[in-house]
Order: sequence, then structure tokens, then C-alpha cells
Amino acid sequence: MAKKKPSTDHEEMTLKDAVDNLSNIAELDLSTSNQGVKGQLHSFSKLNKKDQEKTLETVKGTFKTVHKYLERVYQKDVQDVEVQKGVKAMMLLAGEAAEKIDKCTSLFQYTHQEYKDLKNFYMSKIAKRFQDVLAKEDTWEEEWQVEDIYLNIEKLGIKDLETVKRDREYELFHVRQDDGKPFFNRNLIRHIKLVSDFDEMLEAANEVDPFLQITVLLDRETQSMAEEIKAQVEEYLDDFYVDAMQYKDIPVVNETNRLVMSMMLAASPKNLLQNNAGKATLRYLRDFHAFLRSVLSTQEYLRLTARTTEEIDHISKALVQLVDACAYAFIKRKAKWQIWQPFIRELIKKSYEGTPPTWGESKDILSLLSDLLDDHERVTKMLRKFPNGPLFKTMDAFRSRGEPEGFDPLLHGNYPESLYAISTDKADIQCLRLPCPTIHKRTNEAVIAPEFLGFLRFLNVKEPTSKYLMINLQDRTSWAEHARCEMLEKAQKRAEYSSQFSLLTLPTKTAFYNQSNDYSDLNQAGEFFKTLIEQIKSGEECGFYFSHQFKKKPFMTFIEEVIPVIHSSFFEGKKTLNRNERLDFIEIFYLLLSLKAIEVSSPDIFSFTCKDGIDTSQTMTAGLYVCIQLFKGNMQWEQEMRDHFLWLLFAPALKVRERLIDFHYLSRSVSALSRFAVSMEGNRGGITKSLLPHFSGWLDKLDCQ
Repeated sequence: MAKKKPSTDHEEMTLKDAVDNLSNIAELDLSTSNQGVKGQLHSFSKLNKKDQEKTLETVKGTFKTVHKYLERVYQKDVQDVEVQKGVKAMMLLAGEAAEKIDKCTSLFQYTHQEYKDLKNFYMSKIAKRFQDVLAKEDTWEEEWQVEDIYLNIEKLGIKDLETVKRDREYELFHVRQDDGKPFFNRNLIRHIKLVSDFDEMLEAANEVDPFLQITVLLDRETQSMAEEIKAQVEEYLDDFYVDAMQYKDIPVVNETNRLVMSMMLAASPKNLLQNNAGKATLRYLRDFHAFLRSVLSTQEYLRLTARTTEEIDHISKALVQLVDACAYAFIKRKAKWQIWQPFIRELIKKSYEGTPPTWGESKDILSLLSDLLDDHERVTKMLRKFPNGPLFKTMDAFRSRGEPEGFDPLLHGNYPESLYAISTDKADIQCLRLPCPTIHKRTNEAVIAPEFLGFLRFLNVKEPTSKYLMINLQDRTSWAEHARCEMLEKAQKRAEYSSQFSLLTLPTKTAFYNQSNDYSDLNQAGEFFKTLIEQIKSGEECGFYFSHQFKKKPFMTFIEEVIPVIHSSFFEGKKTLNRNERLDFIEIFYLLLSLKAIEVSSPDIFSFTCKDGIDTSQTMTAGLYVCIQLFKGNMQWEQEMRDHFLWLLFAPALKVRERLIDFHYLSRSVSALSRFAVSMEGNRGGITKSLLPHFSGWLDKLDCQ
């Protein structure tokens, strides 16, 4: 979807922000004092003069922005019934917010006029015009007192707009509930469109939207990706075409021919956007992926893979090997991070309105981590000047035609990539960015993506054979993620995959992981450690899953023995740990446990995997990269290493969702890594020495590049 540019007045509140404010105020709990706008409203009289003025400006601006929006709706003479109902629902939300302000603070006496003007305009202009179209609906006066069921649903839909903007649970726009009903009111999309139209009507900005470059960068990356896939499958391609043309009328052979042709077209530089005004690389790669999944799903192909290679003829064997090799190359292809590096650097540079002062110099890791949060804040603030990326991504998802329902990140263009390699004294291990390879249609219904099964099959037949470790960071105790976790576990247990596929699930959304609810006051270190071990030993009940490689006694012994080492090395053996320290402890523990899992399973490839591979998994992926550099003694980082680190964190979210990595996960990771770095800077030799016995002596031999 093409994006228009917003106002040059960057201080002017957008309607999206105004709706967020109304939702927050309407949901204010009068019994508690919260942070942000809610907290300021609750304790308005206690604020200093400057904060009072800021709060007044926010609330007044909220009502004024909605008022201005209604004026635009009036000028456009909107006739769409659903849009009109949405406008009425927005007014209900405004009324609810005004009532809450009036009840809980003295603020309403200062903002009453703005709200009164808004209500009067609606009553005198909008409601009068709408009443002919909505003649069968209740009158505004009645609705102001009693909401009907439909309007309540509409109002909830408007509140969901904040969920869309924050991009926290966007997968639920694709997944249906157990009974087949959608999670979100589909009319929300109309509200999003209406809201976006309003913001876009404002005077165009002089600055160019940086996200307009995304398509060009994806085009270049895709062509490089297709070229690499082509090179990796070349020997299987030659073998297939020895006999393929004799059997071209057989459907599965014909579909494989189309698969190969789309790969060739995607790999050709002639089809880059800069060289081709017609169908370009991105569309050809989507065709390749669609044909790949189609072949992998055919009954003929499944029948062939159920038999041994000795039981099938040459063309069948060649076809299976080629298709599985395509699946393997599609998932394992090497990332071209240099393509994105100038774009990310330019974003950061623009956010500083000039070159950051220390660029081009070596920088110690602690300064880098400190700057990281500042960079995130600056870039986020700058991007607010432009249309909201996740919002448009959601709109595009609902505008798509011909795609099957379900949260299917691979089909949605979230392609896997190898990020870096961990080198030991025995082997090089590729770190893969892989979104959860499932197709999730209903909350209780998910299946494994066929291309992932093809990838696993190829691991076991390629020469030499390979192993893959998935460190799954989803929460199997969550209704939203359980089905995906369960399908991964079932796949790992299947006889044809269990030898090459290891699975370790470390939940990252549970109350314990976040030290919330019953665990918020678990300050005694001994009790905290005891609870951590109990959580792990409870396994699936508490969200953990260990495939057979990790159920052996030595692995559990490692867990019990490494906890006191972490305690003494990074927390000075303190008897009490506050919540932030416990959060850091869990993060460091997960990183060291992941290193141990790599040692135990001896994979050729591993990944941290969450639902989409852009937030939770990327903080862990980048965190492991930092830890290995610190074990090596790399405290000072040159620009290239810093660029690679920033790419690990920023690029996936930028290209998949057109936003930065989620700040919550980033700040938690930065906190833990900063603690890790401070301790290593002061006592790297002692810490490494204390950990070495628990890692079979190979921890100090790690490298990462």
C-alpha cells in the first residue's frame, strides 16, 4: 500500500495518538495511580506547574484533534454506514474519557470547553447528517446514556488501534479463535483507514519517508538470495534434468519445472527493479516459494518421501533431492547484511541530525550498549514523523487476496537467513534467523510448514549429514502460542526427524520470566534459585521443553551447578536480588544454558526462534554474539563489528514490520549484557576459569563472525 506523507508540524497530534489517549483515559482505574498520561490525570493537582501545563496540552489536544477529524468527515460527506458507526463509537469513547476526567481530577474545568465544542459539533453537524443513513439506529442522546451491543464492539475495535500501532500481537489478525471467529473486529480496518486518511490529509512533509527505500533493499537482497539458492542446488538441478524433460507431463515434474524457472528468474539481475519496470525479483521469489510449498505438499511427493531411495527410480530420487535441497537452501541462505548496513547507519545519522560524534572510532562495549538505547529512542522519535509501518502492514494483510488464512510468517515474506557463525575448536556452527516455521490458523490448530520438513529431510541425506538445534522462545503455556509449540514438539519426536532435530524451549512470556505477579517479591536469592530450578524441573507445566538430548542427568546437573557460578560471578553473591537483578539473572542464565545446549547437541545449525524472529529471538541472538565476543576479550569494537551488531538487532524488524525492535525486549537485553560486560571487564580470567569446567573446557575457544 502506498504511503502518503504527514504534516510538517511534527508537534501536531495525530488522530491515531488522540484515539490512544482516549482509550487510555477511558480505561483509567480510579483506585490506583499509574504512570504516563493516566498517572498524570490521577494526580493532576500534585503536579508541578510545568507538568500541569503539559498534561493540559495533551488532553486539550486530544479533543481538538478529534474535533478537527470530524470537521474533515463532515466536509467529505461520508456515506459509508460502517464508517459512520465507527465515528459514533469514537464519540462514545470521547464521552467515556471526559466522564473519567471529570470524576477523578480537577482537570475537567480546564478542558471542558474543548470537549463541549467537540460534542456540540457532533450533535449539530455530524449526528444530523448521519441520522438519515442510520435511521434505524438509536438516537445519539439515547446512545450517550446506553451503548448498544454493536457500538460497544465498534468502540472495542477503535481501542484495538493501539494494539496495531504497538505491533505486539499482530499475528492475531491472521489467527481465528477456536470457534472460527476472528479475534479483532474486522471493521477496525475501516477505522484504521479512516484514521490514516485524516493524518495523511495534513500538509505533506518536506522529508522523504525512509521506508520508501525498503522495497529497493529487499529487491537487491532477494536477488542475491535467489542467486545463492541457485548455486547451492546446482548439482541436484543437473541430475534432475537428465530425465526431467521425458516426464514433463507428470504434474509433480511439471510443478518442479515451474519451481526451477521461478528460481532462475528471481536470480537474474535483469529482473531487479532498477532494470525491469514489470514483474520483478520479489514477485519471482514469492512464486518460487509458492511452487516449493506446492510440490512439497503434493500426494505424489509425499508418497515418494515415504519410500527409501533404493525403492524409487532415478527421476523420482532426483526430484525429491532437488526439492529438499531447495527447501534447505531457502532456509539456510546466508544473510547479506552489508546491503542493509548503509540504510541503518543513515537512519541513525538522520536521527542525530548529523553524524553521531563517535562514529568511525573504536568503542568499548559498555558505551555501545549505552548508545544503543539512545539510538533506538532517537530513531523511534524520528520515525513518528512518517506513516506507522505496522499499521500499514496490517492493512496490507487484510487487502491481500488469494492468500490462505493463518499466521504464516514464511509465506508472508519473513524469510530465514544465516546471521553469523560460531567457531569452536571442532566446527563452525551457523546461527539462523528462523521465524516459527508453522502455519497457525486457529488458536488450537497449527501445522508445520512443508518447507521446514523438507529442510529437516535434507539434513539427514546431504553429505555429510547435519544437525539442527532450535531454541524456541515461545511460551507453550500461553493459549496464543501453545499450538505452535506443540507442533514443533511433535515434529521433533517423529522418527524421521529426531536424529537431526533437537528442540529446547525456554519461555519468555511467563510470570516467572518477567518476575511479575506471584514472583514480583521473590527477593531472597536462595528462594529465587530454588524456584528457578523447580520451574525447569516442572518442564512443560511451566513452559519448558527438552528433547531427548537434554533430558540426561549431566544437562540437569549443569543447570544446578551453573546457577551459583552466575550468582558469584555477576551478582557478587548477594543474598537479596531486586527485580531488575533477577531479570538480568534469568537473561544471563538463558544465554549460558543456550551455549550448553549447543555443546550437548553438537549442531551444524542453530536458531533462537520466536513467532516471527524479530524481537525476542533477535535480542537473544545478538546477546549471544556479545557474550562470545566478551569471552574472547573483545571489549573494544571497531565500526564494522558495531555495524554488524546493529544490523542483528534492527534489520529484521525494519524489513519485516517497518519498525524498530521492541524496546521492552531490547532494554531488558541491554541491562543484562551491560552487567555481563562490567563483570567480564573486571574479572574476565576469573569468570572464564569458573565457567570452563561446566563447558568441557571449550568456552575460551569460541569465536564469532
